[in-house]
Amino acid sequence: MSFLLLETESQQGSRFMSNDGAVFSRRSFVTRAGGTIMLGALGANMLAACATGESTPAGTTSGGTGGGDALTPFTFLSFLPLTSFSVVPEMYGDLTGAFTKNHMDMTLQTVKGSAQATQLLLANKGQVARNGLIDAMIAAFAQDQPIVIPAIDTFQVGIRIVTTDASPEPSDWVGKTIGVPSVNGTSDKTLSMSLRKMDIDPESVKRQLVGLAPGTFDLVRNGTLAGYMVSADTAQIVAKQNSDARIFVPTSVTGMNIYMTTKEQIDQHGDELKNFFLAVQQVKEGLIAEKNFDAAIKTLRSEYTFASLDDDEIANASFKERTAAWQGKDGRTGWPDMEELEGAYGELVDSKVVPSGKKIESLVDTSLLPQ
Repeated sequence: MSFLLLETESQQGSRFMSNDGAVFSRRSFVTRAGGTIMLGALGANMLAACATGESTPAGTTSGGTGGGDALTPFTFLSFLPLTSFSVVPEMYGDLTGAFTKNHMDMTLQTVKGSAQATQLLLANKGQVARNGLIDAMIAAFAQDQPIVIPAIDTFQVGIRIVTTDASPEPSDWVGKTIGVPSVNGTSDKTLSMSLRKMDIDPESVKRQLVGLAPGTFDLVRNGTLAGYMVSADTAQIVAKQNSDARIFVPTSVTGMNIYMTTKEQIDQHGDELKNFFLAVQQVKEGLIAEKNFDAAIKTLRSEYTFASLDDDEIANASFKERTAAWQGKDGRTGWPDMEELEGAYGELVDSKVVPSGKKIESLVDTSLLPQ
């Protein structure tokens, strides 16, 4: 898929990139309707506020390593599309100037799945990636890649399985098919780990590649699928539109999402990475402190339109769910819970996904987080 380039020389700032390398500015917005992508201009007043910092929405206090007005190029890799609340910290931080205020010329680049996010990171095509914990541990412990986890994104599983009364429980899925967005991807692996925790052989549940759209529910309703895996906000859309929909939440701690970088990136771009995590912390803590999310929703809608954002009720519910998921047991954002990570590693070892005898401490480096 190609995106139309709508960036002039005077519009160089935060950018979005598709996985084929084409770039479009954050000063245009993306609308997905029936698979069509439409681009349009952002309002001049909003642009001025973003560029000059005249307004300061939640989570945009200044700071960061570095000085002066110079912005350092920085690329964030997301295995999730920019049409989901899963990428809110980066999308919202970009729109409110949080990254610019921390001396970063941010590019948001979407990639085709967690494996490609890892490959591009190792190829020095980005400084940091959001990824699934399972994939990070596989890369580090099974493939001996120089992967580092500097921070946790969500401490709760962000994936949901949409089913019906005909197959509401995992035991009902044996011999049937669950739809997944990518074969052997993060969702697929999270499903396997959750099934193992319930003493169900993952091999007994078939997988089929399907789209993430709410309309895929028709395949569940007609019996083609026993269920399919979607993001938490998409699951809420499906449930609202279909009274017979049932939502199953996977339980494995391995389903956490993490931020991932490499030892080389830390050596070469340590200051920029510190600025990134400072900006993300400011965004998350600012949104967590909000009594309601009306202003944040309005800000996101100035740039984006997708189903869960366009519905007021679901947008607010998604923000509430997402801000809760950002917080660990101690209420902090980002900081890894080593006990939970040890537990996740133990699950993966027991499932023979990764070898035993590895040290979690060798994978985690919190030196980039705001102290």
